[in-house]
Amino acid sequence: MNKSVSVVIPAYNAEKTLEKAVQSILDQTVQVETIIIVNDGSKDKTQEIAENLKEKTQSLIDSPEIKVISIENSGASHARNVGIKEAKTEYIAFLDSDDSWHPEKIEKQLQVFEANADAVLVSTSSTVKTKFCCRTKIISYWHLLIRNHVITSSAMSKTSILKSLLFDETLKRAEDYNLWLKLGKEGSLYFIDEKLVFFADKRTFGQTGLSKDYHALSRDELRGFIKLYKTHYLSLLQFLFGFSMSCIKYARKCILMTIYKHKH
Repeated sequence: MNKSVSVVIPAYNAEKTLEKAVQSILDQTVQVETIIIVNDGSKDKTQEIAENLKEKTQSLIDSPEIKVISIENSGASHARNVGIKEAKTEYIAFLDSDDSWHPEKIEKQLQVFEANADAVLVSTSSTVKTKFCCRTKIISYWHLLIRNHVITSSAMSKTSILKSLLFDETLKRAEDYNLWLKLGKEGSLYFIDEKLVFFADKRTFGQTGLSKDYHALSRDELRGFIKLYKTHYLSLLQFLFGFSMSCIKYARKCILMTIYKHKH
């Protein structure tokens, strides 16, 4: 495979996890061309660790080039957009600084792209799931409107399309979902149902602070649907369907939160 891939890593206060994330890229069975680490105004040793990783890989044969870009803290969307604009490869893969990959992730995604000319995004399953069918399938647009099937750290897409769309920086949350819905209008979204992303431990919705985050997430998801409709990415029927599904999910989560609080 001679397809070129850049990996964009937004990193904010990632001194404890960044090295593991980068090592999982270096361990890929098909090597990527470039790793772009965007230090999003970190206050810890993220910048130092990123520079050390860059220096270390320079002495390795056939290792990816590591680029380190430092910006003022602006959020993950802006950091990823900085990385997208910097990329000069055919494909871009995203990896959060606290996640990591199975060694065959990139190879399996490139195989899907090579076998399917209509593919604009290929994502994979992760350790969030416990059961896998080990099949590759298309995520239909209507299923995507029901919920976000794509974990950002699993996503790989064509650079040319990403540069024309970018993440919506006005959305602090659900900005990834917003981008996948745009990509779905450009071609097919493929999903490899295998555990190829090792997802960082996340708090459950009942833990302190996360319920507030979920309110904000739902609010931005709804804002995203409105913006997609106004910019003609969604038909009226698609907008009403997706907006309604989002409201139903929010109501269900609120009920579950209330039950959780009463039990604890």
